[in-house]
Amino acid sequence: MTWTLPPPTQTPPSPTPGPPQPRRSKPPRPGPGRALLPDQDAFARGMWAEGLVAALATLAVAWPLTGLLREDTWMLPAIALVALVAVSGAVMRTLDVPPSLVALGQLLLGIGGVCAVYLRETLWRGLVPTSDTLDRVGGLLQQAGTVLQTYAAPAPTTEGVSFLVVSVLTLTAVSVDSMAVTGRAPASAGIPLAAGFLVSVSNTGRAMEPWYFLAVGLLWLVMLAQQSHRVTSGWSSPNRQESRGGQDVSTGPRSLRGLAQVLGASTLVVAILGASALPHLPPTFFGGGLARNPDARTVGGDPSGEVAFTETMDPSQDLRNQSQAPVLRYRTTGTTVEPLRVTATERFADGRWQAPERLSADLLPLNSPLPRPSGVADDVEVSTYQTQVLENQLAPPHLAAPAPLVGLELSSGGDYRFDTADSTAVLQGRAPRYTAMYQAPTPGAQLPGHVGSVPADPGDFSADLLAVDPSSADAIAALSEQVVGTEENTLQAAILMQNHFRQPGAYTYSLELTPAAEVGASDPISAFIASRRGYCVQFAQTMVMMARHEGIPARMAVGFLPGTRQNDGSRTVVVADAHTWPELWISGMGWTRFEPTPGARVSSIPPWTRASVDTDQAPATAEPAPEPVPELPEPTEAAAPPADSWTDDLRRLLPTIATLLGLVLVLALLMTVVPLVGRHDRERGLRHARDPAERVEGHWRVLTRSLADLGVDEPPARSPRVMRGYYEQRTVLVSPAQDALRRATATLERSRYAPVGTLSEGDAERMGKDVQVVVDGVRQASPWNVRANAALLPGSGLAGIADWFAQLRARTWRR
Repeated sequence: MTWTLPPPTQTPPSPTPGPPQPRRSKPPRPGPGRALLPDQDAFARGMWAEGLVAALATLAVAWPLTGLLREDTWMLPAIALVALVAVSGAVMRTLDVPPSLVALGQLLLGIGGVCAVYLRETLWRGLVPTSDTLDRVGGLLQQAGTVLQTYAAPAPTTEGVSFLVVSVLTLTAVSVDSMAVTGRAPASAGIPLAAGFLVSVSNTGRAMEPWYFLAVGLLWLVMLAQQSHRVTSGWSSPNRQESRGGQDVSTGPRSLRGLAQVLGASTLVVAILGASALPHLPPTFFGGGLARNPDARTVGGDPSGEVAFTETMDPSQDLRNQSQAPVLRYRTTGTTVEPLRVTATERFADGRWQAPERLSADLLPLNSPLPRPSGVADDVEVSTYQTQVLENQLAPPHLAAPAPLVGLELSSGGDYRFDTADSTAVLQGRAPRYTAMYQAPTPGAQLPGHVGSVPADPGDFSADLLAVDPSSADAIAALSEQVVGTEENTLQAAILMQNHFRQPGAYTYSLELTPAAEVGASDPISAFIASRRGYCVQFAQTMVMMARHEGIPARMAVGFLPGTRQNDGSRTVVVADAHTWPELWISGMGWTRFEPTPGARVSSIPPWTRASVDTDQAPATAEPAPEPVPELPEPTEAAAPPADSWTDDLRRLLPTIATLLGLVLVLALLMTVVPLVGRHDRERGLRHARDPAERVEGHWRVLTRSLADLGVDEPPARSPRVMRGYYEQRTVLVSPAQDALRRATATLERSRYAPVGTLSEGDAERMGKDVQVVVDGVRQASPWNVRANAALLPGSGLAGIADWFAQLRARTWRR
């Protein structure tokens, strides 16, 4: 006997195929867990709007880089590749590509885009990487590393730097889009966004600009809002109203979304205001700005204006680093090139020179004409020269120019003040170009006999200008007695001191100082006198102390060597040109520069130290010709054997790299194959279906296997209504998904118990849509790790692979 059940009351059969009537007159909005109309599938499933926001968030992370890099050549490739990642992801999601394949496809397209932009000439037929591609990548990364370790912000945007920045941004775009859009977990996407943002914004050397954080934070909140909208719009009561006290009060997701928006905006504002109220700590991750090398120093990136030698009055770090970062480019009308003075100090304490402290009250008014250099006698023949600075990277308040200054013009309309205490110009803002006028004794002119003959009156000078370091006073006195003897003319005495240090073979120029304990000394100056080994600071400060011992006011000047002459006649000064020298007060000449540091690398000795003085005294001993010295010895004790190049090391690591890449490819293949096998297993019944009833059964198999992948075990073989109750108890379904589950089980019930021929093709098609809505609803309510496991390693896929191996083993045994 065959039992025939009447159609269920939930979905009475209709005479003509068509979808069941919705319970509301207004169709549901597209979103996860809701049935989509055919014309809505493309945009909603592709999540185009969400992809656009993710791309904008990635670009917002890169915004601070505009202040770290000098040129913007990286911006157009970065925008193009981020857009490629976003559009490709949206297209693949529109085509219903599995999530793992979407992320893999975006990664491959991103890598291909980077190769097309920077590595095209190394690709075989423009498509396949070769060994030259690896060499090129190594060269670009090495170039980028050199820039990052040498330059401070803003650093030059070389091709290597552009390649590194664009590659990192492309990978960030893939990560953010995969997490926030494809994976529907925008909260997790905050991790790569925060990582990229902190790296870029923490190396500007100044407090974070609030709009940088505002842009990234606002876009991240928008991504969270989009996700919350998708979730709350699928609730069973999106427009529910409750009666309270006789009045209808609206509740539900709309009011919750409004509260969340207010809280998010308030948090963003409080974070920005709070950060602006806190004191800014200097960056420590990369030292001073972009440079990671601890010996690399800022030139123009620090708005405080402090460079290495103005912080410590010691250029050893710049000399040891040998940075070729440009400081300025200039032309001069001088017949002899002069070093470019930045500042000077007179105070020596605790074994080191102290940077000068300038008070506004001690400076001349804004843009005042520069005074005539003091102490220069009227009968001393001087000439005025001009230095035109064409490019200046030195940060304010510092200005580099030959001394003594007699005029200053800032081409950009900037302002300056002048410190008469040490004849130093103090900039009030950046000066990319300027013209400085300075005076110097006319080369070849005879100095009058009175020059240097009158000793300084201690009452006219600061006590610091005549103070001798007490720790080295005895060593200084002994050396001064040996070198100066009974010479009373201060100019002649200074020349004797200068020539003593520069005589060939007497002293060694080296950045590696001899420890004081090795020569039985108790202080650095005494150790230098005993070891006769040091660099410009040791030579200059020892001469300063000797001059003070002789009653000559003296101070330490710091600045740059004249730089290297270019083909167009200009001269370029780099960081490694940092230098120090003594300035002594000579009666009739005022503050006068001397050059005790030996070697061809330093500037030539001042011409006036070669001129004879018209006096009855014997002229100073002529300076012996300096012995040629290498440009600058490396700080290593012995020449090291040639090191292997970066590419040589990389080639030795190729087997290990190939193994790792092989493992990654196997894992990627597994994460690609398993989802495909799972889909093949779930749709097995659909592929073999011959009529609508079998197709309905095939769709039911898709439902049970898909939910099993999401952690909901398959129900026992019971009636459709019992199985529906089983799923309702074990899942959290919103209203559209609940309705779809009821329709699906009702269709399954008709398929199994109604007379043959009752079902139509339309019923089977609607069954498929209902099943998809149920699966999407369960997936949306599942934790992110369950969703990820179902997308990358679904249980149906693993079971399908196990079945395939079982069949293969069975066939082998039969043979």
